Amino acid sequence: MHLSDILNAIVLDEGRATVEVSEDWGQGRASFGGLVAAVGNRAMRHLVPQDRCLRSLQTTFIGPAPPGTWRIGVQVVRVGRAVTVARCDIGVGEEIAAAIIGVYGAPRPSAVNVALHAVPAPQRAEDMEDSPLPLGAPKFLQHFAMRWLEGPAMFSGVHTPGKAYVRHRDPAPPTESHAVAIADCLPTPAMSMYRAPAPASSLVWSLELVSHDFDFAPDAWWRIEHDIEAARDGYVSQTGTLYDPTGRPAALTRQLVAIFG
Repeated sequence: MHLSDILNAIVLDEGRATVEVSEDWGQGRASFGGLVAAVGNRAMRHLVPQDRCLRSLQTTFIGPAPPGTWRIGVQVVRVGRAVTVARCDIGVGEEIAAAIIGVYGAPRPSAVNVALHAVPAPQRAEDMEDSPLPLGAPKFLQHFAMRWLEGPAMFSGVHTPGKAYVRHRDPAPPTESHAVAIADCLPTPAMSMYRAPAPASSLVWSLELVSHDFDFAPDAWWRIEHDIEAARDGYVSQTGTLYDPTGRPAALTRQLVAIFG
């Protein structure tokens, strides 16, 4: 089941919907966190006009959302002159699995304009081969192709940042929600510091879009770079940048990850 199949199946009825998520989107006991956030954004988009761009998406992973039937509840919390704030809760059974807040803002005239500069990669994606999936890789990774620039030196005991080209295997034209999903598909760099496999679970993920151009080929290569800023007591704070296929920064990401071991 492609990402676009899941997104297009979301049909709200008085702010509620259900959607079926297939096993191939699994990640341990749960489903891929980027899919959870992408589903929440698409659901909120049914209530938020397209001329209000996604500025911030904050996802709190309250519990696992395994493949199967997800319940979706959406509400618009506030509508201002330029900004709409919406909320989406995703539930499985009687439990809430995720709470997602979307901030959507129309462009406004401003005297402040600071652009993020593109950081050139040491290699072009076209000059590289697809990286094989590591043994025991989560099922959802079959929906993406990866070409690692640095890493994944998982379980090496040496700290290695995560830097990779990534593209969807979904043949549908990319959307805002495709960008949301792809921004989350690299494993936490904390995995490089273990010497044996260990579980990890995202608790809070904040994504800020700084570009809103999604008019790229479905198989275009995006680039993700992320690293640990701090780690203590079993919690990792990490930040990163998603670059679009032209090399421009598209989104900034910050994530709190619980690690076990």
